[in-house]
Amino acid sequence: MDVDEFELYPIAHNGRVYNIITGMDMTFREVRAMLDWLDGQGAFAGEDDPLEPGRLFSCPAEGYVFEVDVQGFEVIVYRREAAR
Repeated sequence: MDVDEFELYPIAHNGRVYNIITGMDMTFREVRAMLDWLDGQGAFAGEDDPLEPGRLFSCPAEGYVFEVDVQGFEVIVYRREAAR
């Protein structure tokens, strides 16, 4: 996926505002399920240094597995594959 194709989608969810950065179309159910799963994994805990690389996750949500990079409250979604 070409980085030039990525777009920024701010979303408010459970009292926080996240920036979802992706080049694919995602449903609100997928985004909310992904954010809930990442929050449950502690992906948004602590203070991240903006100059450090984010944390990579394989996130199951709504019958798919999303490959994502989390830095602070920014979630970069690289890939979506059907769950096995």
